Amino acid sequence: DGMSAPTKKSILANLNPRQQEAVEHTEGALLILAGPGSGKTRVIAHRIAYLVREMRVHPRRILAVTFTNKAAREMRDRVHALVGEEAGRDITLGTFHGVCSRILRVDGEAVGVGRSFTIYDSSDQIVAVKRALNDMGLDSKRVKPRAVLSAISRAKSELQGPRQFAALVADYFQEVTSRVYLRYQELLEESNALDFDDLLL
Repeated sequence: DGMSAPTKKSILANLNPRQQEAVEHTEGALLILAGPGSGKTRVIAHRIAYLVREMRVHPRRILAVTFTNKAAREMRDRVHALVGEEAGRDITLGTFHGVCSRILRVDGEAVGVGRSFTIYDSSDQIVAVKRALNDMGLDSKRVKPRAVLSAISRAKSELQGPRQFAALVADYFQEVTSRVYLRYQELLEESNALDFDDLLL
C-alpha cells in the first residue's frame, strides 16, 4: 500500500503500560473502563494495527464501532495512519447506526428490509406520529405526539410490536398509543422507512 508497515515497537510507542497491555491482549474478551480523554480511541486504533500487523488478522475480519461520527472519523484516521489506506479500507469501521445500516443494505432482505430503505430521524418520526393521529381523527394538541413517540420507542426497546403493546394496554393514553403505534408502523412500511428503534426489533 505504499507505506512502510509499522513495527511492533512503533505500534506500542506513546502508550502507557496499561494501554500497551490492552493493545497486546489477544486471547478472549477485553473490557476497558476509562473516562473521557483517557485515550480509548487511540488504544482501539493501536489494537487494530497490532492485530493486523503483528497477529496477521485479515482487515476484513475486524469490526470497530463507536457512538459518534467524530469518534469514528478519529478512529478511521488513526487506523489508516497505522495500517495504511489499503488495509484500512478493508476494516468495517463506523458508528453503530452507520455499520448497522451498511449491513442491512447488503443483507437486510433476509429479514424483510429492502435495500432502498430510509431511516427516519426524530423530526420524520414526529411527522409520522402526527399523521397517524390525524388519520385516526385525534387532535395532536390534545394527545402530545412526543409523548406518544416516546411510548412507542419504549415499547420497541422492550421488543414489543404494535400487537404485543396493544395486548398490555392499561389506560386511555396507552389505548391511543397502541392505535397510533399500529398506524405509525404502517406509515413507515409504506415509505420503506425504519426508525432507529426498528433496528432493535
